[in-house]
Amino acid sequence: MPTQTHLPVQPTGAEEINAVLAIVRNNGQVAYVAYGIPVFTHAESDAVGQRLAAVQMMELGLARREDLSAALHLDRSTLTRHSRKVRTEGVLGVVQNKRGPKGAHRFTAEKRARAAQLLDQGSSIRQAAGQVGVTEGTIRRTLRRGELGRAARRQASLPSGPSERSQRAARGAGGVAVQRHTERALARMGQLQEAAPSLWRPRRCATGCFTGAAGDAGAGAAGGGRAGLWFAEEWLLRLARHAVDADLHGAAAASYPRAVAGPSAGELGVLLGLDRAPEVKTLRRKLWELTARQQAARFSRQLTQRWVSENAQAVGLLYVDGHVRPYHGTTHKLPKAWVARRRLCMPATTDIWVNQQDAQPLFVVSAEANDNLLAMLRREILPQVRELVGERRVTLAFDREGWSPKFFQEVFAQGFDVLTYRKGAYAQWPKRVFRTVEAIIDGRKVSYQLAERSIRVLPGFRMREVRRLCDNGHQTSIVTTRTDWPIEVVAWRMFERWTQENFFRYMRQHFALDALVNYQVEPADPERTIPNPERKALAKELRASRAALQELEQAYGQKARANPEAQRPTMRGFKIAQAKLNRQLREAEAKCEQLRVRFAQLPKRVPLNALLDDAQIVRLAPEAKHLTDTIKMLAFRAETALVRCLTLNGVRTEDDGRALVREMLLSSADIVPCRTAASASPDSFTGQSATQPRPRQAL
Repeated sequence: MPTQTHLPVQPTGAEEINAVLAIVRNNGQVAYVAYGIPVFTHAESDAVGQRLAAVQMMELGLARREDLSAALHLDRSTLTRHSRKVRTEGVLGVVQNKRGPKGAHRFTAEKRARAAQLLDQGSSIRQAAGQVGVTEGTIRRTLRRGELGRAARRQASLPSGPSERSQRAARGAGGVAVQRHTERALARMGQLQEAAPSLWRPRRCATGCFTGAAGDAGAGAAGGGRAGLWFAEEWLLRLARHAVDADLHGAAAASYPRAVAGPSAGELGVLLGLDRAPEVKTLRRKLWELTARQQAARFSRQLTQRWVSENAQAVGLLYVDGHVRPYHGTTHKLPKAWVARRRLCMPATTDIWVNQQDAQPLFVVSAEANDNLLAMLRREILPQVRELVGERRVTLAFDREGWSPKFFQEVFAQGFDVLTYRKGAYAQWPKRVFRTVEAIIDGRKVSYQLAERSIRVLPGFRMREVRRLCDNGHQTSIVTTRTDWPIEVVAWRMFERWTQENFFRYMRQHFALDALVNYQVEPADPERTIPNPERKALAKELRASRAALQELEQAYGQKARANPEAQRPTMRGFKIAQAKLNRQLREAEAKCEQLRVRFAQLPKRVPLNALLDDAQIVRLAPEAKHLTDTIKMLAFRAETALVRCLTLNGVRTEDDGRALVREMLLSSADIVPCRTAASASPDSFTGQSATQPRPRQAL
């Protein structure tokens, strides 16, 4: 028959069994509440009352056997046996009439109290069993029966591992891992905008700790020693790494944990303080809400200022390079750029990254229309660097794209030094001027064949040129305005620019650097000039016409050369004989001349609005990309801090350290945070580690 849907509003502190039923424990009493109405109650120590209540809930259809098994920590076969006995024998069927001793003769009350004390002090079940003198199975069975007081509730609330938690998550009435039914019902009715994160689903135990999930996959992101900065930064960055970008790889209708190779919805939900991780549409909505505030630049700038203030020496040398992010969509017409790793020109956006000399990112700016490196240096990079470092001299290192002697002279007068490769053809130096230079720089031993001299790049402006002689005879030329560096330092710092290239590759592989964050666009400058496409097409046609003319001229010459001296006619006779070919030559010459005149009259650049409508002149909205890039920078720096701790403790290379850190972040652990740390603000979250690993696994 038709029924009316009730809003499941449960009492405060209730433990939800499903969308209908909940348990309330208070002052030694246990009450079962359905739709907010108490339907059964018994004493907390009354095992018979618990059995009868479970049978009644199943008979009334308020809960399934699987739900009650997980909530009461009873086996499903036990519940089935109690239900059968009540049907056949009545209430007396669930009363235990055990023959022989009426209590535990080995696990006595004194031993149970001792075991509970050890468990409350943080000992594992194995350690408690060894000290009390019983088996682990004895303590586990006692815990499941709820006979160890507060320790029992704390330990029983921790699932045995991912397998049991996965089974519990799969039984969620509202979907996989959905447990917070009341808040979801309120949100569905428009009465709740957001559910407050409950990071550990708090439940007090005897030691004042909050119990959480055991063996949570990816729990390494919540721990790691430095609970303060590491916890705040890393779990936020796992959200960025696995969610904000990766959901746009085409998995728009699925929840994001299934769209990426990461933890499941329930696993990551534990870290985020939710019953399950948000779906893609929720992540997109939250990202739109953040970008609508237009605070990404401010957020990035304040982080950069903090990093500079913490380590001002690291910004004495800055590596600057552009990263091209291809656009694979067909909806919008974006300006094209050369994608070096694909060796072709395609629609793309260009980001200019500024990294410290240890390759850690400092800040990033996006070019409006794939502007070249020199333009971005003048307009964006240099002003921001000057704002960060004040009047200090800073050395900028970049590749040949930034080669410009006029620019070098200009920035040198402004208090900047440059370090780059020499561009263009240059004469080889004699091999006798090179000498072997060996040194230890940044803890690494280097050996080069080097030579140097001073060169004039502009009238009145000289630079220092350092060349390295390679084993194959090639000479690599480096120019700089730094005259105080030893020659080996100049070479080392320039060649270390590859750390920035390695940074780009690592970020593409593990942080989805090239992923499209959203599909939003914004109007671009319609007056921006671009190379005239008509002139480009005409130049192609002119080249083809000149090639055809050259072929005709060669054919005409071959005809004249093929005639023997004895048979050679007069010039007039030769022209008459080759009249057709001669006519083709004149026509080709006239066509080339016409194309040349037209080509000279066309302007080299034209406004963009002369070719496209204003509505078509757009660019990808940079706000969301800037925000997520800033979060990724934050994560990379946090990861780098952990890697350095590992390299100081036996890990040989940075690659090995990063691989180990990734494994640590995905490892399982028991999340049992301290009450003080759980209630502290992110700024004061510097207490003990929030993650206590299992005794059998050292993280």
